Amino acid sequence: MKVRFQGSEFRVVFTEHSRTQMALRDLDEATVLKVIETGKVKAKEKPGKFWVFKKLPKRRDNLISISISIEDPHLIVITTLVNWRPT
Repeated sequence: MKVRFQGSEFRVVFTEHSRTQMALRDLDEATVLKVIETGKVKAKEKPGKFWVFKKLPKRRDNLISISISIEDPHLIVITTLVNWRPT
């Protein structure tokens, strides 16, 4: 599966941890990809590491936040959070 992020296309890899967190937070792959493609981006201190976050309609537990790492040609989904905004 592929996703567009900051003008480039990447193959998506979900870590085991991210899949566990997605299940706990009732997030499916399609929702995570939507957040990555359309959410706000905040770079982390380390190069190639980002937070992507977005409020989604019909969810009480907003804000959805995704921690990702770019390891070209892959975009690694590290973890998912809800009700949390990167500082």
